[in-house]
Amino acid sequence: MKRVVFGVALAVVVVCVAACAESFAASIGLIGDKEQLGEAAVVEEKESAESDELPLIKLSTNGQQIQKETSIVAELSIVDSGMKANREEPSLVSDIALKYRGNSSYLTFDKFSYRVTLLRDGEDGTESRKRDESLLGMAEDSEWVLYGPFLDRSLVRNRVMYGICREIMDWAPDTRWCELMVDDVYQGIYLLVEPVRNSVGRLGLAEFGLLSGETAYIIKRDRPGTETNVIETYGNANGYTSQEVSIAYPSEGNITDEQRSWIVSDFTQFETALYGDSFADSDVGYAAYIDIGSFVDYLLVNEFAMITDASHLSTYVYKDLGGDEKLKMCVWDFNNGFDNYPWDIKLIDEFYVADGNWYNRLVQDRAFVDAVCERWTELRGSVLSNDAIVERIDLEFGSLGDALARNTEVWGYTYHESLLNMHEKDGRTRDDPSSPEEAIAMLKDTALARAAWMDEHLDDLYAQCIN
Repeated sequence: MKRVVFGVALAVVVVCVAACAESFAASIGLIGDKEQLGEAAVVEEKESAESDELPLIKLSTNGQQIQKETSIVAELSIVDSGMKANREEPSLVSDIALKYRGNSSYLTFDKFSYRVTLLRDGEDGTESRKRDESLLGMAEDSEWVLYGPFLDRSLVRNRVMYGICREIMDWAPDTRWCELMVDDVYQGIYLLVEPVRNSVGRLGLAEFGLLSGETAYIIKRDRPGTETNVIETYGNANGYTSQEVSIAYPSEGNITDEQRSWIVSDFTQFETALYGDSFADSDVGYAAYIDIGSFVDYLLVNEFAMITDASHLSTYVYKDLGGDEKLKMCVWDFNNGFDNYPWDIKLIDEFYVADGNWYNRLVQDRAFVDAVCERWTELRGSVLSNDAIVERIDLEFGSLGDALARNTEVWGYTYHESLLNMHEKDGRTRDDPSSPEEAIAMLKDTALARAAWMDEHLDDLYAQCIN
């Protein structure tokens, strides 16, 4: 999938530079300094006063190499009025800790995503310098993700699905569109995203614990070897669940031995009840430990989006401090949703979450499947109606304005790449979109077809019930 990105013809560049070097330098950007990319793309700023501009975020490394595992101290600035005004005084300037993020996306795709931590000015360590700030109107925090859509040629999957989840779940990441420049080199359209973490502006869990070790916590399930603060769970130890579980909050540097033991014990109670003989008992079964509505919504949005990783990878479960608090699910990453998975074709007529960790047991309880079917009917009458789905996709795509053309000049080669093309022996085929507009049409067609299939077949889950 790695490709050299070519820009406009060299002759055109030479003419432009000769005619107006200073203006040209101020109005274009070249694709970033990724080692796999050779010649850089040139993006000329289009003059179109009619369209609104996305905010422009600029990262300056002062000549340092950005890395995956270790952060560098760099600078972030924001120009609210966008690319056309990229020489204007920024509305915010901040020191940051900066590194690349992602697992398969980092290794596979040309467009990097970044983890950004806002820092106070100073020379002491980055941990002691963290500062909270509102970016692009979102809640104040120090931690941010700059996600660069690459495989998703529609660009909008994460923005659309996070928006839906924020309407129906207790918390989901907030997002904002922006354009990005790194060391004055144009990188295209990005989505500024709130990562899953505990803070006042995010999950808002208690930030204190009891002497017993009782504490609010966030657990993450992901690929083995990708996280620290790993714990052994009852489900994994007994073969009921897969992948590796770690404690994301409290952090490894702050968690006490008592808190770690309490979290393991508390989570063990849930999984023991879930996989026990009395799992469907409302008093002593899984219902005593989880927020059923949260688990239902997580299943539905991920089934709708056809997310195979849900409950397996990038999966977050959290619990606040307090005797009446229960475990809740938190969504993350819809980039591969709606048959945008590069390794095989995802079919409209299959379940993808119902046989996952925890859910393969939950759907064995008729009361849980009742809740799933009832909630789906409710959502189809509101935020997931056909009209609502189409309107949301059109709204997000339309909001990209002139930035879409600039992004396509840099990343348009992906419409000629074989990222999704497949021709299976059983006759199934899937082709890559040839333009942003075709990518949007494919997304809408898949989303509507998936919703229609769920209308007809969600009650097939009753076949899994054992009570």
